[in-house]
Amino acid sequence: MTDNATSTRRLAVNAAFLKDIKDDNHHLKVLVDKIGPMVSHPKIATNHWLELIELFSEFRDQLALHFSLEEAFGYFDEAIDTSPELSTNAETLRSQHTTLFEAIRHLSESASEVAADQEEKIARLLVRYDTFLRSFAQHEEAELKLILEAFDDDLGVGD
Repeated sequence: MTDNATSTRRLAVNAAFLKDIKDDNHHLKVLVDKIGPMVSHPKIATNHWLELIELFSEFRDQLALHFSLEEAFGYFDEAIDTSPELSTNAETLRSQHTTLFEAIRHLSESASEVAADQEEKIARLLVRYDTFLRSFAQHEEAELKLILEAFDDDLGVGD
């Protein structure tokens, strides 16, 4: 068996893994969609505070699974091995997992310590959630871009 056969096929796709990621992404989207209307205004959040506490906790747990799946399966490891630029980007994105998880963990813990009648604290938590959600969305977009660049490199797009 020659090295040539393995060197031309750098990006492997595991169908079971892709299904897990698809299911995970769907669950994250459902959570974001459930949370969205409830955090649109502090009064609405106050009225749904106990439910929001549960949803923040569920989001935290789902995000832990999400990052675990990405890191365990290393869905772009093989593709980035040969590209220093992609490798640097991948490491930067991986390092963001801890920061993002800590942000949602702290938010979830803080929310559980706030009573529904503490409107000012709830308003501050909503700002934190909005900041977290924007950071998470940017992170996910950057990961998708990296995966697409790896596929392009693997397929020889632009050659």
